Amino acid sequence: MTIESQLAQLQQAATEQTEASVQLANNITEGLQEIDQVKQDIAQTYQTVNQNNQALNDWQTQSGSVNLKDLNGNSHTLPTLKSLIADAQSVNPHPHVMTKAQFDALRDMRKQQYAGSGFVEWGKESIDENCNINDGIWQAISPERNTFFLGRSGKDVNSKGISLTDYPIAVVDGVSHKLENVACARSYIINKVRFPMAPDGTKTYDSASGTVTQHNDAATAFAAETETNKVITSRKDLAFLESWHEKIADKDVVYPLGNVQYGANNYKGIALRNNLVAQGYSAFGEWDTGTKGYGVKWSSLTEPQKAIFLGEPEHNIYYDPEAKAYIQVRYRVRVIEGLGNDWRAIRANTAGVLCYDLNYRVGKQGIKVETNSYVSHRTSNGYFSSKSAYSLLKSDLGVFHAVEGINSNKFGHKGLCYALPIALVQRLNQGAYHPTYNPMGTGKLVNSAHNGWRSWHIPEAKQSTAVKDYFTGYQSGGVSDVLGTIGSISGDERYSGRVDQYKFYDAIYAGQVEDLRINANKLDVNKLRENKLRDVIAAKFRGKETLPFTKLKSGNCYDSAVTIYLFQKDPKSEGSLIGDDKLYNGSRLISSYPNQTKFKASPIAIKFTDEGNTNLTTFAGGVTLNQWLVLDEFSIEGNGNLIALTNPNTGNLNWFNTGRASTIQAELLFPTDQSNAEFDILPWTDIVATPDNFKSTFPDGVQGQWIPKLPDGTAGYPLNRKLSGDTLSATFTIDQGQTWVKNNVQFDPVKNINSVSWNANAVALLQYESDSVFTHAATNSAICGDIGRVYATQAYLNQYGNRLQSSLTGLVGKRNSSAYFQEHLNVSKHAYYSPNQTLGWTSRAGDEPIHEPLNLDVPNDNSPAVKALSTITEKNGLLYLQFHGTELKYKSIHLSDVEVIEAGVEASVVKGKVYRLQGFDNGHLNRPVIAVQDRLNFTFSASAFDGYRVANDGRIMTSSGVEYSLIRVHNNDWGDDQTIPIIDRENTKTDLNGNTVKVFCHHTLFPIGIAHNG
Repeated sequence: MTIESQLAQLQQAATEQTEASVQLANNITEGLQEIDQVKQDIAQTYQTVNQNNQALNDWQTQSGSVNLKDLNGNSHTLPTLKSLIADAQSVNPHPHVMTKAQFDALRDMRKQQYAGSGFVEWGKESIDENCNINDGIWQAISPERNTFFLGRSGKDVNSKGISLTDYPIAVVDGVSHKLENVACARSYIINKVRFPMAPDGTKTYDSASGTVTQHNDAATAFAAETETNKVITSRKDLAFLESWHEKIADKDVVYPLGNVQYGANNYKGIALRNNLVAQGYSAFGEWDTGTKGYGVKWSSLTEPQKAIFLGEPEHNIYYDPEAKAYIQVRYRVRVIEGLGNDWRAIRANTAGVLCYDLNYRVGKQGIKVETNSYVSHRTSNGYFSSKSAYSLLKSDLGVFHAVEGINSNKFGHKGLCYALPIALVQRLNQGAYHPTYNPMGTGKLVNSAHNGWRSWHIPEAKQSTAVKDYFTGYQSGGVSDVLGTIGSISGDERYSGRVDQYKFYDAIYAGQVEDLRINANKLDVNKLRENKLRDVIAAKFRGKETLPFTKLKSGNCYDSAVTIYLFQKDPKSEGSLIGDDKLYNGSRLISSYPNQTKFKASPIAIKFTDEGNTNLTTFAGGVTLNQWLVLDEFSIEGNGNLIALTNPNTGNLNWFNTGRASTIQAELLFPTDQSNAEFDILPWTDIVATPDNFKSTFPDGVQGQWIPKLPDGTAGYPLNRKLSGDTLSATFTIDQGQTWVKNNVQFDPVKNINSVSWNANAVALLQYESDSVFTHAATNSAICGDIGRVYATQAYLNQYGNRLQSSLTGLVGKRNSSAYFQEHLNVSKHAYYSPNQTLGWTSRAGDEPIHEPLNLDVPNDNSPAVKALSTITEKNGLLYLQFHGTELKYKSIHLSDVEVIEAGVEASVVKGKVYRLQGFDNGHLNRPVIAVQDRLNFTFSASAFDGYRVANDGRIMTSSGVEYSLIRVHNNDWGDDQTIPIIDRENTKTDLNGNTVKVFCHHTLFPIGIAHNG
């Protein structure tokens, strides 16, 4: 190879290497440029990541929104986590908590499930019957003052009851409330209901203006009395459950069960405090400054603690998305101090306002921290109404609801605030007891000479005719001592001035309580009728009644034919014997309705005096002037401005045989007034005395009813009422009140008599327990469901219908024991009856229900009897028992009573007398008959009754059904015609023995359930 060729090769290689180096250099340069770009990209990405990291941190921790960038540098705005949570909570902060829609759906479901608002379960009560008021409500006299209890722990061996739960459960407008720990920490006592102190004579109420005034002392209060402004010496206090809806955030407090009176300081390990809200929020009333409810600050709770309250439905918490707030339905028990005894409306039916009177309506409290017992009638809201035209909010039966705009939050969230009645309690007073001047007192009178205390009848007791003195005391002291034991349960019975069962003013006795609770459950009316009838027969049905006050009065009366007009209705009328428009049957008002006839009134003693009418000698019956006449049975009627007394001893004769005068002077011993205090178990007083001795001993009268037998040294004084206790106490004098003796005396529980003898000088107050009436005369109304059987009784025992008989007729059964002292009789006919109609709704004879023949046996001691047909009726949305029936009188037939009437011989018959017809071919008449009309000088022909038949009730009928109206076959000695008369209220009829007997339509005083469809 030549050098040239080698150089050429070297040059070519160099050129190639140069080109490769240049290419390499170019490649390196390009690579460096790419690296530099990547570096720049990495730096930019790092910057973006840094920015996004901060945004992510803000997204987790801050509210609002953040900006995130993508790799292209585009910006994106996102809401933070907190904002997302807040948005989620705006729908429901805790998905397991009910929304308002779900809560309302449950309310609606309960409204379909139950008949209305009321109690689903009563709670347990005490095993000691002396403590029990009614199912689930009980009391203990000591040491609890002014208190009764609702429910009792089932773990306590001394508890019992029909309730499925220890505690009461109430349904209020569809919300279920578990009543537990009200004002107590719960041991065996589950709920305490506290009442204000009894009247002490320092407060007045003006019924004309509605003004209530608290005075500094009793003397000032009595000095302020006018015709309308009176010192409150007796009153009834109202207890009710108030339920309302409230935002938890408003007070930042939540209460276990919604109970703002919760008495325990711990709930499932969560510490509670009682100083989170003003004390008035938990008070029972304005008078209560001590009750403080335990709750917990909502904002202080951890999420697990909140979950306890939110996850348990009994706390009644729901979420309202419109208000963006938790709502708790809360409750408290309120106790309203009465202004007297005359509450106007306390039953939540289809119409009415919860009020004491028109001036004083019960005020709402709800969410407010201060309580307001009453509001003026002039206010447009702030009070409670039942379902009526007054209502702006509609609720179901059984509960009063707020009169408030539906969007108003003044008393409850969206105006939801309700009042469910519990009880009305009759209170005694703190004054000294005296049967004339302070019969509601409990204390003793001061005795300065012996530096002690004495009952009213003790000679050393300082007495007065001024009522105020029984509250203000005497020279050396008052009616309560420094220890506070006089008339109080802080002492004992030795410190009480009373001799009856109501010893202490600060005790709540069963007989003082009117149970207002209503069963909210839907009830089958036919089963309800049978169940309640069993309770009625067994004397388990509660009632209420007032007490009479007897005084001797003088005045003019007027003689007209068979009637003496005794009682002028105008209280300002000169010479008025009564001074008001009232007459009483025992203790029941019977003549406030004009022109109603033939009521059996209380027994009276009457004496007519000769006021210059020298020709006025005796009145029919042979009683001379200026002597006392005892009338046990008579009838009265309204007549214009007068009340008429019909002489029971004369037919169409005048009262006075000769010298009938237009004006006659009379003295009358009669229940002249009526206490408006009411009791279920009455502290009854009967009076044994001649009217003259009574007037000398009690010139201003005394609480009680006179026994219509003049004391004459003989034994056996029939008590006016059924003695239902086990003692009869007598406080008596034989020197017109100079000295007194107090002893328990003997009585016969079967005959219901005071079996001792009293001499003519005695004035005795016989005091004993007696059950009140639980029915009253009412208009016959449409019935619900079927009719029951007819129940008849003459038993002396309360558990066999004695209390029912007393309530329906005012008479006391006295039959001791037999196969037929009570019975149930099937109804064989009830014409024209169908549900929701009245019985016997036409006026035609024969429409009345007819029952099987009566089988009551021969009574002892002339015992009366009663028969009644029970049904259920509805009034204003509430159910009541309805009784139609008649009094029964026994009249045995003796041979001397039966007169034979021969066919074809002229004869006469006297109404009520039993005869035997002889010489008739009709075999039906070969038994005694009784005349139902008077008839003189007529002849029975031998063929007079051909083709006649005898109906089941004893009527003698033609084959075409025409009744022979002169006589009836005498079926039994009770004179019963096997029919149930269907009337309004009360009247009389003549039975088949010719006796005048009472017939009636009565309703129970208290409802037994709520009417419903379905």
